Amino acid sequence: MPWSLFVKRARMPGIFLDEIRSIRRRATRNAAKRLRPRRGGRLTEDRRREIVALVAPLFIERGYEQVSIDDIVERIGGSKRTLYEHFGGKAGLFEIVISEYCASVQRDLFAAVDQNASLEKQLTAIGKHFLCMILHRRILELHRLMVSMGRNFPSVASLFYQLGPISAYGLVAGWIERQQKAGKLGPGNPTLLAELFLDMLTGQHQLALLTSSLGSPSPEGIERTVKAAARLFLNGAKRAG
Repeated sequence: MPWSLFVKRARMPGIFLDEIRSIRRRATRNAAKRLRPRRGGRLTEDRRREIVALVAPLFIERGYEQVSIDDIVERIGGSKRTLYEHFGGKAGLFEIVISEYCASVQRDLFAAVDQNASLEKQLTAIGKHFLCMILHRRILELHRLMVSMGRNFPSVASLFYQLGPISAYGLVAGWIERQQKAGKLGPGNPTLLAELFLDMLTGQHQLALLTSSLGSPSPEGIERTVKAAARLFLNGAKRAG
């Protein structure tokens, strides 16, 4: 089963990815001061997200093994003790980075879906969001990193697969099951159908960007791919008659 499912918003890759650039500019000006634990050693949710957003590019650009605890502390400020207390060290922080990327997909996968529209329009909206997400540069870089880490860090790769692909398949499977119960789609395993639909989208575009220097596909190219996949899926899955 391909690791195809990363994915954010049709325009940008989710709340977490949307904020990275602005957060980095804002936070690095006074990181050491601002990232100290609050009274009682607590960090607010905003501060936690800020730290994760600052550290994520380190892992993506350099790779997990090439980032040291000292690199992280230099980026976010504070101390090693604080890092271990709040995040469990480098490994714990990296797991949170993966979780945030995956959560960004789950938050927005259905954001552009009009529940009153036709099945084809709904499925096309889901597919366009998904494909735009997995073709975003940051997501492609994380995909490459996960593949390279799979052998030496199987638990991390497994976490990625469970929080990313498996979760996204499940979300689309839920949509398919609802349409089946409403009598709009015929019988079939919803999870398998979700896998087949989403995997139809990745093919040419994702593989080309992962393995070559080709530029990103145009919005028109993405729309053509998604519409063709949606029509093929619905013609094979819709109720006869």
